Amino acid sequence: MASCNNSQNKSEPTPTDIVFSSMEILADQITATIDVISKEDVSCMLKTLIDARKRNACIFVAGAGRSGLMGKSFAMRLMHMGFQSYVIGETVTPAVQKGNVVIAVSGSGNTQSVVEIGSKAKKIGAVLIALTTKYESQLGSISDINVVLPAKSKEDKNVDKISKTPMGTSFEILSLVFLDSIIMQLIDLTGVSENEMKMKHANME
Repeated sequence: MASCNNSQNKSEPTPTDIVFSSMEILADQITATIDVISKEDVSCMLKTLIDARKRNACIFVAGAGRSGLMGKSFAMRLMHMGFQSYVIGETVTPAVQKGNVVIAVSGSGNTQSVVEIGSKAKKIGAVLIALTTKYESQLGSISDINVVLPAKSKEDKNVDKISKTPMGTSFEILSLVFLDSIIMQLIDLTGVSENEMKMKHANME
């Protein structure tokens, strides 16, 4: 069995040190975005979600790859809170109807499958909320609310020296933190307790 003892020169950063410094880079990236995300767009998103809950309207989440996984975690928390939430593409997901809400997550805002979902949702008459890294994108241009999370997406070719995060990692992590922060505020706005949320948590896993 390989030894885990670190025999590297103590004056040089160890791989473990670099892991911790990478965590600090990610945390700094998240903190740096707080002052530049549009408060108006976030407020509109919150109001739209609260209104959907009052109307018992369905909320659908769409995304591809890792961005889609961040969206799925958001849909799960919405369900725990008593929202009618679904993930587009799952076998038990119902049809999108007029007045429903569709949340599309795409760092570039140009992922074709997600753009097509957003376009179809708009034609049906659903409210489209986009999470992207850019104001100018295919998805952003057709959305009712485009919450821009200023982070590197996988399509960005110019990588600065500060950000060593690969591909769309910065956007994906920022999306997760942002969407969980939305959940925390929705808990305050709706008065849903953690015990109520636990009652809706899966009990057959």
